[in-house]
Amino acid sequence: MWPDNETADDLFGFQVHADLVRAVVLNPKMQPVTVGVFGDWGGGKTSIMRMLERDLSPENWEKGSLEAIQCQNTAVVYINTWQFEGYDDAKAAILSSVLLQLHENKRFSAKVRTRALKLLKGINAMRLVRLSFKYGVLPAAAAAVTGGAAAIPAAVIAAMGLKQFFATVAQDGEQTSEGPSADDVSDIWKGLPQDEAIDVRTFRKEFAALLKDATIDTLVVLIDDLDRCSPERIVENLEAVKLFLSVDGMAFVIGADRRIVEHAIRSRYARPASDERDDARRLVAREAEDRLVRDYLEKLVQVPYAIPPLSAAEIETYMTLLFCGVHLEKEDARTCVTAARAARKANRYAAFGYGAVKETLSGSVPVPLAARLSLAVAASPLMADGLKGNPRQVKRFLNALMLRLELARVAGLEGTIKTDKLVKLMILEYVEPDLFLELFNRIDPDGHVVLLGALETHGKKGKSKPEDAPKDLLPGWTSAWAMRWVAMQPALAETDLRDYFWVSRDRLASTFSGITMVPPIVRTVIADFATGIAPKRNQAVKAAGNLAADERSAMYRLLEQDVAARPSELKAYEPLRALAEGGIEGAVAIFARVLSSHAAAEMPGTVGMWAIALRDSKPGYREILAPVIERLRGTDTMVGRAIASAKT
Repeated sequence: MWPDNETADDLFGFQVHADLVRAVVLNPKMQPVTVGVFGDWGGGKTSIMRMLERDLSPENWEKGSLEAIQCQNTAVVYINTWQFEGYDDAKAAILSSVLLQLHENKRFSAKVRTRALKLLKGINAMRLVRLSFKYGVLPAAAAAVTGGAAAIPAAVIAAMGLKQFFATVAQDGEQTSEGPSADDVSDIWKGLPQDEAIDVRTFRKEFAALLKDATIDTLVVLIDDLDRCSPERIVENLEAVKLFLSVDGMAFVIGADRRIVEHAIRSRYARPASDERDDARRLVAREAEDRLVRDYLEKLVQVPYAIPPLSAAEIETYMTLLFCGVHLEKEDARTCVTAARAARKANRYAAFGYGAVKETLSGSVPVPLAARLSLAVAASPLMADGLKGNPRQVKRFLNALMLRLELARVAGLEGTIKTDKLVKLMILEYVEPDLFLELFNRIDPDGHVVLLGALETHGKKGKSKPEDAPKDLLPGWTSAWAMRWVAMQPALAETDLRDYFWVSRDRLASTFSGITMVPPIVRTVIADFATGIAPKRNQAVKAAGNLAADERSAMYRLLEQDVAARPSELKAYEPLRALAEGGIEGAVAIFARVLSSHAAAEMPGTVGMWAIALRDSKPGYREILAPVIERLRGTDTMVGRAIASAKT
């Protein structure tokens, strides 16, 4: 079993990405620069960040080496922005974090570290000014001087004295319960000299001088976990980055899911295209909105870099090295990692598998390790396709697989369960749990699933169109991903699947519940739906259309759980209705299933009207919704009476 942590040890060949980014940020002709390391949840962004943090520090290279010389006048700062999520001013938090890490860095002289501390105090003063206006607290003394003006000039604040000014702010905040408390202000003010506040222009000038005094040619700031923040915090963090972009020698590396960053920018700055009622004007507005988001991001991120998914060969190498770490002594495992790195440089398309390990260990491979390396060969092609080459999902999936193989061993099923077939079934369970459950429910007494035979026969005939697929099955089977899954080798129609389902369902029904997490992009979509605001809802529908199959499944599971928790509330059904109305793949089938699986007496009447409107809105929806509507029509309930009263 393996922990789900990022690492600077390169087990999946991402060092090449870190090396590329390092070359960009150390190029003086590119500075100041921002590099966007974009990738999905679990795609390896943080591991690349940790590699960069290690490789940009001169002390981590052999003294006198080319790399050490390149990094001699380089400083690196790592910031996890998610840690500032609850901070009152995320922009000031990033600036403060950069200065604090410079102040604490023993490489620099006392003069430089003192200068960093002075700037840090100035940032704290800026934060207090921002707090006072954020909460609309105008101190009485300052208001009197300005004649009750809605803004307080800096000169007035200076004349009054910052310490007294903010003491008044705190007092007013306590009285109104709208602003920072006295304790908040006291904590921020602690150790801050009077009148230490600094404006943005002065900050840039002072910060540039600080870098010069410290003989720092390049300061690299690694901004990680940006996509775990709320949209408001994401934009604030991006604005903080912009403050530095006119300072020579600055380089930022931002790790995030690009979709979430774009979503945050759209939330903050774009006018929702749905505000336009005319279709043509709505299209123009949507294009303008997309252009605004694209232009904002392009101005901020000069070098976008998308992390590619792992290939089958890279997944086999990754699995091989993970298994080596478990079954070999630490020194031998490290030798294999080093050998894999050399083999990757010689041929980046080949896997580092059993033969390479055997050669590295001079022909002696422990039997347990040999068995696991055979598993890596069989499983890697299926995992590359089913798990989208995502390192985190590969590791989590592998942990679950090891549990089930161990269960098969202790239950005496080793001889009957084939690893490649178990992997194929588990991939379906991981990505499309509802389809996996349907197979489980359709299993014959002899262990076969007739549905699989029909699906595999359909695939062999070369009929790739969804409408040509067998009809007696869940609509999800007609998705492109499900069709690819059916076509994966090995075929399962002729296999007795009883033992496979036994290890997957009977004893370990919750195996995946502890290892699957909701991707941040899905949380963002759900959060937008939860606001109940039309523009946010429309934004969520648009984002849902760009989700991958497994992300969409996770979203639907959460929405179904919400309906199950509050079946009598109309708001619980609204996201599914909006998704179906927007034509999002699978949404109408999930909407129909929700209406079928809950008691009609619990449903609001409006849900029935929504079902009728959806039934008539798009080709193919009638076939899915008509049976559900007719069942509800025959009930003596609010939803039944609503449907019966409609002109259909």
